[in-house]
Amino acid sequence: MRFYLLFINTKNNIKEKFYEKNIKLVTLFGAICLMTSALTSCKLFGNNGKNDGPNVDENIDLNLDPNYETKISLLIPNGNSNEETMINELIKEFNKDYPNITFEKNYISVSGYENTVRNQWIAGSLPDIVWSNSPDFYTLVGNEMALPLNTFIEKAGINLEEDYMKSYFDAGSVDGKYYCFPRSCDSVVTFINTKLLKQSGIDTSKIKNGWTWSDFTSVLADYRAYLDTTSNKNTYYCLDANLTGWLSVSYPILRSYGGEVIDDNQNILIDSPETRKALEMVKSLVDNKYIVASGLTSGNSYETGTSPFLFQSASISLYAERRALKDSVDIVSFPLIEDNNSPKIGSGIAGYCINSRVKDKKQVACWKFMEKMISYEGQQAMARGGLNLPSIRKDLQDPSTAYWCKGYENYNLSAYTYGDEYKITCDFLSKVETTKKAKLDEAVQGLFDDATRTNKTIDKAVSTCVKALKNALKN
Repeated sequence: MRFYLLFINTKNNIKEKFYEKNIKLVTLFGAICLMTSALTSCKLFGNNGKNDGPNVDENIDLNLDPNYETKISLLIPNGNSNEETMINELIKEFNKDYPNITFEKNYISVSGYENTVRNQWIAGSLPDIVWSNSPDFYTLVGNEMALPLNTFIEKAGINLEEDYMKSYFDAGSVDGKYYCFPRSCDSVVTFINTKLLKQSGIDTSKIKNGWTWSDFTSVLADYRAYLDTTSNKNTYYCLDANLTGWLSVSYPILRSYGGEVIDDNQNILIDSPETRKALEMVKSLVDNKYIVASGLTSGNSYETGTSPFLFQSASISLYAERRALKDSVDIVSFPLIEDNNSPKIGSGIAGYCINSRVKDKKQVACWKFMEKMISYEGQQAMARGGLNLPSIRKDLQDPSTAYWCKGYENYNLSAYTYGDEYKITCDFLSKVETTKKAKLDEAVQGLFDDATRTNKTIDKAVSTCVKALKNALKN
């Protein structure tokens, strides 16, 4: 027997339907169990991190007739021409084996990801293969929208330990189950504008892979002194960095200073001297006029040539081909923070998940596409499409030979692969149930935003974050 649960948000007057399997209750205005005997077995949709709902038949046959005919719908981020070109190259490679499988591309805004996929799921229109990144894939997993891929991996004989950068796949997993297959790993690097730095006349010898945060801030101080001698002293800044809306930068800074969000038992640890030290450092970037406060969540001053430094994980091609920056772009590693002797470099994945409602042979066809994506040929095809980032494969990691570097060999591409031992994702999210991850993520982002506001003290920012974390953990 199948029922639907209807929840009504009286504040926003929003009605949402959630699909539920094998439930022995009906509820309205809350989850009220009508049968006491069913209470212990009651499982609200997506209410735990174990996600033991959708699964793949252990006896599934991965053999697929080369003439099999179907249409696979894809959900990819809009406004990203490189992503679409990459997908087109991958489809072209895939169709060499399965010429009768066609593809329909759908688009999603990254900023409205959670609401979009949830609404599409409810409407039954979520595409077969869904783009995601970390930590957005938790939205899919927590609501049982994504299919675990372990059975496919085992039956296909894929060895993640020997052939791949397994940590990238682990970033797309929950409780040992792989849901999001990375098409690449995004490693935060420092983009530099060589033309601006040369014009300034400052010493640039410290700007290299492995440079420290002390090196970095001393260069910022020198560049700020130069700016103060120019007519642009009030409009130009040193650094363009998304420090509040992007945890791939702010979270490694927190961890480098010894700060933690929560422990394995979900005890809140954010209220600490280490956290305050990290926030004081970030605030100092604003106070010293190295970065404009309103630019903490922007990414324009580097592109327009008004800042010589940018923290980003994008491919070198994204900026090297832009007219305003052409011939003045290069990269070095993210500056290592020496405090606590535990420097961190932010990283994350972008990849694809299979809709858990896909069944039978189409499920196998979707898997075959995912398998092609991580194959040697697929990775090469994606590189040809402009996804110029380090491959997830060990046999394509060397920048001197890897295809993802083709055409950009004169740049310092080793910055992307530098310091694998320092790279970290938002691992605090792995310590909570999937339904709590989005609010937890939001709380930590808010911490860095509040800490840089002129009308708030660091103590107030920490206090606000603690309250937000408590609320997130209660949900």
